[in-house]
Amino acid sequence: MKKIELLLGISDIILNSDDTNTTLSNIAAYVKDAIGSDVCSIYLKNGRRLALAATEGLSENAVGSISLGFDEGLTGLTFSENRYTFIRNAKNHEKFHYFPGINEEPYQTFIGVPLKSREHEFGVLVFQFRKNKINTDTLQKLLTAVAAQVSGLVLRHYLFQQDESEKLDYSERTEKGIPLSSGIAMGEPVMVLSKLVEKTHDNISPEEELIEFKNAVEKTTNDLKELINKMEVSSQEIASGIFETHLMMLNDISFKRDIETHIAERRKSASFSVRHVADKYIRRFRSINDTYLKERAQDIEDIATRLLEHLGAVSKETNLTDNSVIFANRLTPGETATLDLERVSGFVTEKDGVTSHTAILAKSRKIPAVTGITNIHHKLESAQSVIVDGYDGVVIFNPSQETIEKYKTKMTAKHTQPEGRDIACQLVPLKDGSMVHFYANISSVLDSEKAGQFCAEGIGLVRTEIFYLRQDVPFTIENQIEIYREIMRAFTDKHVVFRLLDIGSDKKSAYEADEDNPALGNRGVRLLLTDYKHMLDDQLKALITLHKTYPNIKILVPFIADVEEFFKVKNRAKEIAAELELPLPDFGVMLEIPSVIYQIEQMEGECSFFSIGTNDMFQYFFALDRGNPMVSSLYKLDNPAFLSLLRRILERAKSINTPVEICGEMAADPEILVKLIEIGYRDFSVSPYAISELKHHLLNTVINT
Repeated sequence: MKKIELLLGISDIILNSDDTNTTLSNIAAYVKDAIGSDVCSIYLKNGRRLALAATEGLSENAVGSISLGFDEGLTGLTFSENRYTFIRNAKNHEKFHYFPGINEEPYQTFIGVPLKSREHEFGVLVFQFRKNKINTDTLQKLLTAVAAQVSGLVLRHYLFQQDESEKLDYSERTEKGIPLSSGIAMGEPVMVLSKLVEKTHDNISPEEELIEFKNAVEKTTNDLKELINKMEVSSQEIASGIFETHLMMLNDISFKRDIETHIAERRKSASFSVRHVADKYIRRFRSINDTYLKERAQDIEDIATRLLEHLGAVSKETNLTDNSVIFANRLTPGETATLDLERVSGFVTEKDGVTSHTAILAKSRKIPAVTGITNIHHKLESAQSVIVDGYDGVVIFNPSQETIEKYKTKMTAKHTQPEGRDIACQLVPLKDGSMVHFYANISSVLDSEKAGQFCAEGIGLVRTEIFYLRQDVPFTIENQIEIYREIMRAFTDKHVVFRLLDIGSDKKSAYEADEDNPALGNRGVRLLLTDYKHMLDDQLKALITLHKTYPNIKILVPFIADVEEFFKVKNRAKEIAAELELPLPDFGVMLEIPSVIYQIEQMEGECSFFSIGTNDMFQYFFALDRGNPMVSSLYKLDNPAFLSLLRRILERAKSINTPVEICGEMAADPEILVKLIEIGYRDFSVSPYAISELKHHLLNTVINT
């Protein structure tokens, strides 16, 4: 039999297999006949021994009962030396190990071929012959090729087999994490996986979802077969091999059964089940210290992507139900931008920091949030309802009725802080005759409406990148003007500061490249002056055009490390304004990187205002990753050194008669707010939902003491 026919025959067995054990037995029988050997056996690594997993020629009773040490017998010799082993007169070899009762006596020639990936062995393929055979290069190449194909099957067996740790627990369980945003939420858990949002249980029809999955598998299989044919016709054997691997993985019975179980038994959507199971295997592949196996994670990702495309999940929007508790490994602005936050009652993540996007969003909307819950995917599998305690950083899965009643009482006791428009609209005068001013940070049109309701004295920060991340259509000039005009309707006579697109770091769409250290990478103004010059031009044109109608518009330039970056942006704006024959809005600089503090004086006369991004400024000043929960305990914004830095910024800004405001979560802490006022700050840009609470605190402490 020709080599290609032999390998194709093995491929057919693998593709039509139902389970690994049967497949191994069928391969052993097929290869024995094809090679002309008297015995073909497959030994697999099991703990610290090699167990006989399949055989054709030896006693069937030996399967599962015979095992060898890694250096025991001729099979152990092959495994320990990790090489093709050909031995004539095998019974006379010093390493020969006799097992009585398995009919091994008559065989003279032994051939062993390691089953392995590029860096690890996990078994041995053994051939035995009654007669003494002659070793040839052709035979060695043929059996090595067979072993490589069997290795692929065995590899998938190890990685797709069910993990005992994945057994589900439907009892009440309490997990301790790190509080991100105070409050208590009760509701149904909803998982966000790689920008896919899980459908809620009530909306699932398992029968329909299983049909959708079956159709997606069929379409993906056809896609891969078509690609394989194209590659073979064009003699691209390597590429063809990659897609053949994808096809085998796609049709692996364990992989498909796992997805179908999620759909049928756990009432998950087809798209969510594909994403969840794929991510589980991807994590498993990447956890193995083997370069070849780590690369297989990308194969799983490619398969999942094809399935999701056929399921329509790439563009599918899922409607949340009321009291949805969002679970995720880490939420990005792009993911939260597509959520209906009016229906979100809580957030639970695994890897967010205390000043991460999730924390900022949760605090700004007064949504309870907890991070630091490990292995979140598995813990959520059996969760039908949850309680999120943002005060103590606790998440309770499947709470009992007694626990629910206890937390309802706690919620009632905590809701004593007066809020509302009456307090928010009061003035906050200080004893020195100055006033404290509160502006709003917004990420949506709804936020701008709330800012108006809570009597914000203007918009201190419009996070335009959130609008960009939310768009399914190009972020055109016309599209931007329409969005910005909606924001301006609530603030026609108060200043509104639009921050230019601060894309990068944790705020990325599908189009931005991944970076090893995104917080220090190509983000903010760096991106706008390089890869996204066209987007900078479009945004400047939109804002300058709208400024004609709303002269209270101001423009803020983000992530400045060197004043030349600011001047480049402003000069480009001057050119655009001249082309449009329109006046130029006021320009300000967001102070987020310590280096720019020592260049403040160079911006005199060009920069109309400063806004301190306290979250990033603290991150870069103390070398603390704001998104890393492992260093959350070190993230203390009232650190004396940081307060000294803020005092120095204020002094420098005053020296050139340029106003400066505090922007970020720092000012939303009532106690720290008082310290900032003592330093000399009077202008603060915070979440519109925090204004009433902050004014209440000041009116009852600073004003009356």
